[in-house]
Amino acid sequence: MTLYRDSTRMKKISLMAAMIYLISISLNFSQNTYADTHPETTYTMPDIIASTDLSQADNIEKILSSEELKRDLRAFARSLTQSDIVKQSLFNRIALLSLRDELDHINETVTQSNLGVEFIHYQLFHQTCLALKNKTRTQPAFADETQGLQGLIAHQFERLSDEEFVQMSLALGWSVPNAERYVVNVYKQLQGKRLLSQSDMMNIAVNTHLYHVLNTVIPVANKVIKQEQDRRFIIQPDVLITLENDIELSATIVRRRDQKMPNTTALQFTIYADEKAHIKTAMHAAAHGYIGMVANSRGKRSSSNAIVPWEHEGEDAAALIHWITKQQWSNKNVVMYGGSYNGFTQWATAKHMPKGLKAMAPYVAANLITGLPYENNIALTGNFQWPLYVTNNKMVDNSVYNDWQRTNAVISELYTSGRPMVDIDDIANRPSPWLQKWLAHPEDDAFYQRMVPHQEEYKAIDVPVLTITGYFEGGQISALNYLNEHYKYNDQANHALLIGPYNHWSAQNKPRSHHGNYKLDPVALEKDTEEVVFAWFDHLLKGAKKPTLVQSKVNYQVMGANEWRFADSLRELNQHTVSFYIQKNTPNKMQTYSLGRVVPLRSQQYIEQVIDLADRSEQRNLAPRQVIGSRIDKQGGIQIETDVFEQDMELTGAITGYFDIEVNKHDVDIGFNYYEVTRNGEVFHLNNYRSRASYADDMGSRRLLAPHKKRRVPIVNARFTSKLIEKGSKLVLVLNVNKNMDAQVNLGTGKAVNHEDISQAGEPLTLKWYLSSQINLPLKPWVKSE
Repeated sequence: MTLYRDSTRMKKISLMAAMIYLISISLNFSQNTYADTHPETTYTMPDIIASTDLSQADNIEKILSSEELKRDLRAFARSLTQSDIVKQSLFNRIALLSLRDELDHINETVTQSNLGVEFIHYQLFHQTCLALKNKTRTQPAFADETQGLQGLIAHQFERLSDEEFVQMSLALGWSVPNAERYVVNVYKQLQGKRLLSQSDMMNIAVNTHLYHVLNTVIPVANKVIKQEQDRRFIIQPDVLITLENDIELSATIVRRRDQKMPNTTALQFTIYADEKAHIKTAMHAAAHGYIGMVANSRGKRSSSNAIVPWEHEGEDAAALIHWITKQQWSNKNVVMYGGSYNGFTQWATAKHMPKGLKAMAPYVAANLITGLPYENNIALTGNFQWPLYVTNNKMVDNSVYNDWQRTNAVISELYTSGRPMVDIDDIANRPSPWLQKWLAHPEDDAFYQRMVPHQEEYKAIDVPVLTITGYFEGGQISALNYLNEHYKYNDQANHALLIGPYNHWSAQNKPRSHHGNYKLDPVALEKDTEEVVFAWFDHLLKGAKKPTLVQSKVNYQVMGANEWRFADSLRELNQHTVSFYIQKNTPNKMQTYSLGRVVPLRSQQYIEQVIDLADRSEQRNLAPRQVIGSRIDKQGGIQIETDVFEQDMELTGAITGYFDIEVNKHDVDIGFNYYEVTRNGEVFHLNNYRSRASYADDMGSRRLLAPHKKRRVPIVNARFTSKLIEKGSKLVLVLNVNKNMDAQVNLGTGKAVNHEDISQAGEPLTLKWYLSSQINLPLKPWVKSE
């Protein structure tokens, strides 16, 4: 997890860390360390961190103000070789250059990488140091000279257009308290170690220094930004709107001061109440020539209603759009955009199709039954605290996510103790009625169908839609499910997809250089989500040209090829599949099973696994923490692989097909990890799959398995990816039972899985994978672009 800012485009920790799916990434504590470092290099944990009680606020202040620690971290940064620094992500690299006082190198890196104002906080920090000839790095030293920093920022703003000013204010939208909370969690995560790896030391150095920079720059910047935004825009921070049935909604509305004529409103509808963030979001829309509005769910901010997540968003947003069209500043056109929960609210609104809605751009759109807390009917553990985060108060409760270690301990206790999923809030000692309500609905029933379009209701959605998601996005399944259902029931749908190597955060924003330890292709960095979205709105409503990255119905980035490609439909892409079957290898091959093209003659042959579901000393089907590795951890699974490809291939799409299985119980959660292994042995993790066999035919109706009877289980909602598979590489699947801390464990009793506990595990699970299973890989020969 990286630090999150106070803007909804780049919202560090405060909102986006709690946005659906991302918490699972933060728990893995891997996102700020991207590049390989020297494993033999170790460092001693700084004494002040090792010996301090981190539960006391005064002690935290002591660490953060320690001049000795600052000197040690600067010495660490200066001890690194240029090779060490170049290997790092841009996030880490800029911070290390800042610790080394290398402003020229920072500016050079920013220019070469086309980063714009992404790291302006570091540049302002060092520019002020130089201007004042002040080389100290203490807050008091700067406090006496804030006038100089304030003047420097004001001078920067004078020359900027509205759009450039907004981009600058977004880049300076960091939350200092959240930066402090983040670095304290880094300390807690590592405090028990006596020796640190270079990667560990990097995390301490980068995030401690980032806090110091932000603590210097942001308070001053906020004052200047407030003055400048009031000069440029008419800002109504909290307008209380009363709808029918006494429903009240708080909204932030921003217009340009030179906007005289009625105009189109660009609306985000969100439960994440944060007035400062809303102003920035709406201001960005205004800078693009729209009336910017961010409205909150009922019960948030000034609304006197009860807070109800998910259930009423569609009807409330539709009524709000009707209200907007009646305002004198409105030209009766409304477009919606936004990500995660704010993507869900667009689909919830589309269920009602208000007359004023003209287009919508949902990115990483969430859905309770296809994302969190459920994925393919399996309850996930990763964001169990989310209901408390959004319902504890009128804004959001940041304290919910303050302690990563506590969250990890709760999830670990749930898994190792074998207690049922419904006990997770009891283990956390934080009752969560909303979570319990959702756990009472483990299938796609009327409860969920009342929230978003269902079946034939998609036919009425006739406005243009742009879906944006990513290959590494936890909620990709939800986003693509909306798209697939839209086309299934409306073959005339005007619905485009933009997808690339992005996660939950980067799919909504401008991506950083790395995802984990995978370095994105340069063209993948060209996507700036809101810029693409506003360009797309301009194309639809103002006759502007299409955005460069939205040229067709399906717009996807091929990893490893450094290019974007375009297709007319997902159906067109899915026509290019190759069917594989599980086959035994000849005795002289090291790999026991392969993926072959020939249909097995003996379809009753099978591979058998025996798994003790009560044994919590192991985990199975857990996705690896990093994208790129040197080996495959089978976790007791069954490895099957293609032959080495004799030519370059394009892998674009999702795995389809079916598994023929047999178990000795009434149900099972199956899955696989999906890899490319290159000719030099590098292992690239493409994605992970998990599915409940009893719901694979129909997410809304459970059909239990008959023990000791063969059952065909379709592969449903597998994740989409796209990658150049070079000659000499092969594709590998590791088949397994899904049994890990990331999700509940299905014990196969046939009873409600959310209430199963380890005492019901019974005899070990016997799972037979029949060789008649068919696995369709979305492969075709690579054809170079002209």
